[in-house]
Amino acid sequence: MKIRIIGIDPGTYCTGYSILEFNNLNKLNRKIFFISSGCIKSNSKIFSLRLNKIYRSILNILFIFKPFVLAIEKTFLFNNLNSSFKLNQVNAVITLAAVRNFIPIYEYNINKIKNSIFKRTNINKKYINLFFKDFFNINKDIDLNITDSIAVAMCHIFLNY
Repeated sequence: MKIRIIGIDPGTYCTGYSILEFNNLNKLNRKIFFISSGCIKSNSKIFSLRLNKIYRSILNILFIFKPFVLAIEKTFLFNNLNSSFKLNQVNAVITLAAVRNFIPIYEYNINKIKNSIFKRTNINKKYINLFFKDFFNINKDIDLNITDSIAVAMCHIFLNY
């Protein structure tokens, strides 16, 4: 059975997403395939318009790729409460889009993500970016938000299948 996962790195100006797929029948010869990725970007000064763009874009991505599950990076509390509040709203509209499509949602904090893939937490974003470019044989530059979304999806695969 092929399982398709969308990994999401929520952001207020750039929300990264990645679609990964793997065959769950043969655990000895399991391969993970990179299907697609992108960033949902908005520079609107009006935050509600950014939220609407993220929501509508996620709905569209879910419709096109029909993932089996959604894995999202858990938001954490910043020193700036306003930033934390906005990031939680982004997380909420993504969650709403998944719920409306009956897609299960799994949240993972950054340390769990790094530990599940690299067995340690003190890894920087540039290393993770290079690792996934090599792992999936991607020749073009990848936005760090996309790299984070790949890591979230990989974490879900490693912890659940």
